[in-house]
Amino acid sequence: MKHKIYILDDHPIVIEGLKNIIDKQDDLQVVGSAEDAAAAVQQIGKLKPDIIILDITLKDRSGVDLIKKIRSTSSNSQILVYSMHDENVYAERCLRAGAMGYLMKGESAARLLHGIRQIITGSFCFSASLLSSIVSGGGPRTGSRGEPGRMLSDRQLEVFEMVGRGFDSHEIAEKLALSSKTVDAHKANIRQKLGLASARELLMEAVRWVEK
Repeated sequence: MKHKIYILDDHPIVIEGLKNIIDKQDDLQVVGSAEDAAAAVQQIGKLKPDIIILDITLKDRSGVDLIKKIRSTSSNSQILVYSMHDENVYAERCLRAGAMGYLMKGESAARLLHGIRQIITGSFCFSASLLSSIVSGGGPRTGSRGEPGRMLSDRQLEVFEMVGRGFDSHEIAEKLALSSKTVDAHKANIRQKLGLASARELLMEAVRWVEK
């Protein structure tokens, strides 16, 4: 019996590459995929995959927020985050949200397959150094991405990234099911935490963050 894998990534070439790797395995099979969160949530409920491989940067929703959604509606499906973003910034957030693993896209195919199988057996799949830091209470290292990853809450980081991707307050509010007033309050708190003097500085810093 093959374990069912679902892939969520907004790059079709990544989905195709993962399918080619996974479907060659005797014990694994890709049963579905999507490029956006809305389609994925509907399909996951029907397909009931054992493992969901997802990126945390999606066009229509934050991957961290989606992890929480999936864990609340499909608790038997385990989540492996597969991302280009530095684990020192995002991995602990994903762990808190309910993910069982975090691998960066630079990892080898063998490491990815090993990570999938680790999660199937009930083990976590994070780097040894990160797990050691979390267990010891030290939290994630700041890493090369700078202060926002350390200083902002999950929701604030989500808003910050969307600002960097060019969304205005109204668009962010629609995507996150918030009011524009709440989004503006988040922006104000982000500016205060990061020591940014104006909306322009916030935009410039957010763009730099997203493009790194």
